[in-house]
Amino acid sequence: MPEAPFPLAEAPVNEAVRALLARASVPPRQLHDPAPDAAALSLAVAAAARAPDHGWLRPWRFVGIQGEDRAKFGDLLAQAMQARAPDTPEARLELERLKPLRSPLLVAAGAAIRAHPKIPAWEQEATAAAGIMNFINALDAMGFGCCWLSSPALQDLSIKAALGFAETDRLLGWIYVGTPEAERPRPERPAPQGFWRDWQPA
Repeated sequence: MPEAPFPLAEAPVNEAVRALLARASVPPRQLHDPAPDAAALSLAVAAAARAPDHGWLRPWRFVGIQGEDRAKFGDLLAQAMQARAPDTPEARLELERLKPLRSPLLVAAGAAIRAHPKIPAWEQEATAAAGIMNFINALDAMGFGCCWLSSPALQDLSIKAALGFAETDRLLGWIYVGTPEAERPRPERPAPQGFWRDWQPA
């Protein structure tokens, strides 16, 4: 797929902004080995920790699942789905079981929520989500591909517990990570003018 056109071709832009404008999600089926190593993941988590964080609550949480552990986690996903919906067909359970195998690394991304008199849970979730986007942007800038997906399992207490999250925490998404195929998707983007307006007083 061709590169999406640069929105402001006439504007001088540094490499950091250019990387942000070039970022695109990569479907899990187009993500392959190698996955990021420990050093790359450490940098990505460090980038996550640069997100705005009112009260310094540091809610970002990432749990990596890779290698043979992906199949074991897939079994847990299928078991949890069957517990939630006992009539689920076996074919659908098998699809759930195979989800972690879509990419070499699956990251469970979430927010550790604390009771706070001034910082509500939604604000802590927003901080964690901003951190997740920084995490993804950093990996993308290093040449890896990511896809942020959701599923009902994010709300499943047994899955949260298996991943080491407290009942009051939030799972915010599954991040599929790997090395993208050469022809990674670069979708056309809408013009930025459609998302900005100056306020006019009445």
